[in-house]
Amino acid sequence: MIKKVSLLTALSVTAFSGWAQDSADSLVVTANRFEQPAKTVLAPTSVVTREDIERWQAKSVVEIMSRLPGVDIAQSGGLGATSSTFIRGTESRHVLVLIDGVPLNSAGISNVPDLSQIPTSLIQRIEYVRGPRSALYGSDAIGGVINIITGRDKPGAEISAGVGSKGYQTYDGAFQQVLNKTKITMAGNYTYTRGFDIAARMRRASLTAMVL
Repeated sequence: MIKKVSLLTALSVTAFSGWAQDSADSLVVTANRFEQPAKTVLAPTSVVTREDIERWQAKSVVEIMSRLPGVDIAQSGGLGATSSTFIRGTESRHVLVLIDGVPLNSAGISNVPDLSQIPTSLIQRIEYVRGPRSALYGSDAIGGVINIITGRDKPGAEISAGVGSKGYQTYDGAFQQVLNKTKITMAGNYTYTRGFDIAARMRRASLTAMVL
């Protein structure tokens, strides 16, 4: 049995042909730390939009990133286990993960960010730059940079749910409100399954919080 609860709170081109055209004219900030058209960026850059995430019906950031070129995802177990991200053969600790431009804290003794802890309902777009960006971001970006952007087009709430075999259930939600000049974003995810092997029951709960 696996139970997983994730909560993330925030204050605040080259890719597969199926979505490369959609992002060719978009603006990106991750490659050179200033806003510029994606088609003018020299570094290999991919942009995943909210529309892409919904079309893929992705349930986790791990699912999203596994679709992108040069990315390998390793998990220490089944559903709910800690994940590590490898870009172009570099070590996972050399992949810099940002939330709205702020580095995501590392998880556990592995000292690498765990993408599985980020609810997909929080994400509006992902900018992924593969290849060394150490001159801009330091040694953590030898493999590349993943910038997860959470800003929503307008305040409000969004909730999604799904069910499957073996008792699988997943619930995902996000809420954003603007108070004075402060933007408050909250997102959470709950996933439950009995697993495929009743002899290997597991239980896991996790909680993540961030203030930007």
